[in-house]
Amino acid sequence: MDVRGQIVLDKFKAKHRGAVRPLDRWQDLTENAQWANFAQVRETFHSADLYTQDGIAYVIFNIAGNKYRLITEVDYAGILVVVDVVMTHAEYSKERWKDRL
Repeated sequence: MDVRGQIVLDKFKAKHRGAVRPLDRWQDLTENAQWANFAQVRETFHSADLYTQDGIAYVIFNIAGNKYRLITEVDYAGILVVVDVVMTHAEYSKERWKDRL
């Protein structure tokens, strides 16, 4: 999969140094994946969730044992993952991220 959104990832990693290795691991696994559907995403990342808003399906990843959340759009046909938002679990729990999508 081609991962887009490096700027989003880099800004978050600069602010949250503990996220660097887990996000790099997520990116490595994702770039080497060949997912055709959400079920295959779950084979790689068992805790991934699907969230739909305004007809758009987002895949939410738990990073670093649920310390961080990564929200993406996955285009299975285009072999593309777009990083929309990265946040701490505390930020995610406030659900303000839904306004950012």
